[in-house]
Amino acid sequence: MQYSIPVKRVTIFEVGPRDGLQNEPNFITTEDKIRLIDLLTICGLKRIEVTSFVHPKWVPQMSDAEKVWAGIKKAPGVTYNALIPNLKGLERAIVAGLTEVVTILSASESHNKKNLNMSISESLKELERVNRTAAEARVRVRSYIGTAYGCPMEGYIDPRKVADIALALEEYGSYEVSLGDTTGMANPKSAYEVTLFVKRQLKKAALAVHFHQAEGIEFANVLASLQAGVEIIDSAAGGLGGCPYAPGARGNIATEVLVAMLHRMGIETGIDEKKIREAGQFARSLSAFYEHGVKA
Repeated sequence: MQYSIPVKRVTIFEVGPRDGLQNEPNFITTEDKIRLIDLLTICGLKRIEVTSFVHPKWVPQMSDAEKVWAGIKKAPGVTYNALIPNLKGLERAIVAGLTEVVTILSASESHNKKNLNMSISESLKELERVNRTAAEARVRVRSYIGTAYGCPMEGYIDPRKVADIALALEEYGSYEVSLGDTTGMANPKSAYEVTLFVKRQLKKAALAVHFHQAEGIEFANVLASLQAGVEIIDSAAGGLGGCPYAPGARGNIATEVLVAMLHRMGIETGIDEKKIREAGQFARSLSAFYEHGVKA
């Protein structure tokens, strides 16, 4: 009997330069951030989240957003984008010259308040304005929904709530929604059921998944998402990352290991395994949590 997965090709959405580095306690030089992005570009990645236009008071690591954006070698056919928390962040991104941004909110009231200092309803109103302004500037919008598979403060999150948020974002104009497992609480059952439930509700927007490390369970979650028909997976070179405002947040699923797994399954990614491993090693060399590329 042949094991069947409905997905033959996966697009990797690389979040390492932003989500991977934002939680680092020591400031990483602009030059090293640029070098990491340039290394990721030559791997064959087509979508890279390079920075965040957030107030430096809240995420000091991203205080050089404009310099990073200006310094990277932008390759034809590669989409470079940045996270924006609000309308002010969008305005900065537009001035800098971006053509795609990424928004974020949580499915958990507690986490959304801690992360963005707003209720979910307040965030949705802000994002409606963000999407409208972005459309006027011909900037595409991708949207994250954090704590989609569980919240460290509230526990279980009703999938219907996640779907309602996703549908609102779709209505505002987000072309893609990514379901985030912010602190690694998902399991293969929830990764399949929540993902499939939300995917079936969406009418136009594509669906992606964003898993964080959970002692290997994250790869089982990817498999479950593939079985649900998801073709877009977020990951970070080196497995770095974590939300500064989520208790127990861990690193992201490592791009180089994810690519190796997908290739062994016969699923195409368009990414060079050797080059992405080199990029992952360089990413780890920048982290305070690793010594010479090995976790301390």
